[in-house]
Amino acid sequence: MMLSKQKIKRQIGNITHIAEMLYSTELVSASRLRRSQARLKEIVPYCDTVEILLKDLINNLDKEKLSKYPLLQLPYSGSTDLLLVVGGERGLCGSYMGDLIRMCENYINEHPNSDIIVYGTRVGRILYRRGHNIIAVQPINPLLNFNDIRVILEDINRRVETGRYRRVIIEYMSPQSVFSSVPKEIILLPIGTNTESSRNIEEYIIEPSTEEILETLLPMTLAVRLYRIFLESITSEYSARRLTMHQAYENAKEMLRKLNIIYQKLRQGEITTEITEVSTSKVALEEGAV
Repeated sequence: MMLSKQKIKRQIGNITHIAEMLYSTELVSASRLRRSQARLKEIVPYCDTVEILLKDLINNLDKEKLSKYPLLQLPYSGSTDLLLVVGGERGLCGSYMGDLIRMCENYINEHPNSDIIVYGTRVGRILYRRGHNIIAVQPINPLLNFNDIRVILEDINRRVETGRYRRVIIEYMSPQSVFSSVPKEIILLPIGTNTESSRNIEEYIIEPSTEEILETLLPMTLAVRLYRIFLESITSEYSARRLTMHQAYENAKEMLRKLNIIYQKLRQGEITTEITEVSTSKVALEEGAV
């Protein structure tokens, strides 16, 4: 019984140490999540406004004039897709990695000839070990800025200009709430012209011209859209890690509670046994004295 008691006491110490680390990781993730959510909250209204403006301009311009913008309709005859996967750099985030990888592999099964660029070394290693056609793996800086997005876009544009790709697909995890994220897939390029417009172009005061504005607005929209995607992915990862660490911490506390009950029962049993032995010895001594 003494050995069992010592073993349980050692387990309590180990789990207590693990629980402290889980709680610390949860606090760090919560802090980073708040900062990431604040950055995402700042970019969303701007991104939505740019998207609405682009839709209105596209839907009120002649189709013939739209053909000269390569971002709207890629002027290449490639038959391969370029798949961009925005994942995570670290683990300990529950089903975040699994959901993203499952979505990627479903797409790869349907389009086996796709070239894949992964942003996030952990997801990249997993997909590479599974034998998928990974042509590049880039780390993600959680504090990335607009200049980082421009560098990424330059790399994508260089690859698209080779004429190998017919479209660029991007897959990532999009936050739906503080506690949940869902896999999301969108066509990054071409931007396309089949969009719904909410306003007529006559409501705008346009200067110098719609065509010149589109030349600037199209790459800007692409950069803002990509920036938002990366921020959503980073926010989703922090959210998943915080939730996972919280659940693991609660499980550790429950395990400690059960182990403490067992330990107290063993301790109480030892005390009861010792009292019984002392009482028996005393009775035996008193009977011997008589």
